[in-house]
Amino acid sequence: MLVITLGDPFGVTIELLAGLLLRSEHTKRWPVVLVGSAWQWRDQTQRLGLPALSCQLISSADEVSGPGLYFVDVGSAADAGPAESLSSAARGGVSVRALNWLREVSHVPRLAVVTGPIDKHAAATAGFRYPGQTEFCADLWEHPAIMILAGPRLRVGLVTNHLALRDVSAAITKDLVVAKTLLLIQSLRQILGIKRPHIGVCGLNPHAGDQGLFGDEEVRVIAPALAEVRRTVGDSAVISGPLPADTAFYRGYNGDFTAVLAMYHDQGLGPLKTVHFDNAVNISGGLPHFRASPDHGPAADLYLQHRASSASMDQALTLAAAYLEQCGSPNT
Repeated sequence: MLVITLGDPFGVTIELLAGLLLRSEHTKRWPVVLVGSAWQWRDQTQRLGLPALSCQLISSADEVSGPGLYFVDVGSAADAGPAESLSSAARGGVSVRALNWLREVSHVPRLAVVTGPIDKHAAATAGFRYPGQTEFCADLWEHPAIMILAGPRLRVGLVTNHLALRDVSAAITKDLVVAKTLLLIQSLRQILGIKRPHIGVCGLNPHAGDQGLFGDEEVRVIAPALAEVRRTVGDSAVISGPLPADTAFYRGYNGDFTAVLAMYHDQGLGPLKTVHFDNAVNISGGLPHFRASPDHGPAADLYLQHRASSASMDQALTLAAAYLEQCGSPNT
């Protein structure tokens, strides 16, 4: 089963999905379940002049009966109005209810989830207690996860996700670096089919600390963690680092590394989005089910303008389809 949550309604997700699903073969091969506000779907597709999609309205996963397109309406009276006029709480509420519906399908053995971008502030206003959807899925499926942004030439994993910069140093422990490096290796193998990954691991400080001159996290935490990873994986993977971050991404982009592991959010995502803004995909590695998302936010500035690129959403759906094709069970 492929489940797609529609995220924040004040954005481009409905526009992108309506166009992609009109010409995709996904619904002929397995059930595709859209979860969001039916009012918003009808309103936005009509205003955009897009053809209506034939789908079956359901409330429970038990009503899914084979390949086709299904819709779970988690909308309410509060979000039944033009998205641009809705309150943050109303917009956040519909996106949070869509995510919570994933509990209905967590038992499905072959499950792929593509999450539409949410507005994190709006979701928090509606009671969402997670810093992002990666953390939500990790908690929902009770597995540690790693955030991976994958583009055609550069792939980036993160040790810490949505965290204030002042808190990053204290959060980076030996155990965390070990766990995230191993999760990145596992994810590259299982999701992207890379048998012997080569990981370039960034330092935290300028020049990777320059032997303690600009900080000691590399010597005190990161280098011992990578030594443990090397002992664990043997010659099944190659681990380089800690490396100066100002050159690691250039080397990854040019093929020296399968992926680069960054210590914090903007250290990794700034370079990634510079070269792959339109066609990277956000993957949650390490989970028992597949989860991906476009690498962009709701893009409210492009709402209903027919200007948004569908490349990242298309790539997320393509990876989800590849996962469903290749896996006999969630753990193979």
